[in-house]
Amino acid sequence: MKKTLFLIGAALCLLSGCSNKVRYRTAGGWLMSEERKPVALYQTYLEGTCSSGFLGMGRGCSDANSKLIRCNLNADNTLTCVEDAAANQFLNKDIPE
Repeated sequence: MKKTLFLIGAALCLLSGCSNKVRYRTAGGWLMSEERKPVALYQTYLEGTCSSGFLGMGRGCSDANSKLIRCNLNADNTLTCVEDAAANQFLNKDIPE
């Protein structure tokens, strides 16, 4: 009985494959001042869960959300980045308010 349960559990693990969180950068652009100096960097990316599947089954990504992050350029050339919650809400209607 234990051997049968072990084999069933192992088969389920193999069929489900491994999934991991992924983040793909989709676009980005600098916001420039009137003096043509960079002020802020806007980055959009897709965040979700992807699986490699097993024997060609179960492969792909699911639960993906588009995200927007704004990075302000500081005087010392470092970036301070924050997620834009309002834009993320607009891009993903399934995110609760």
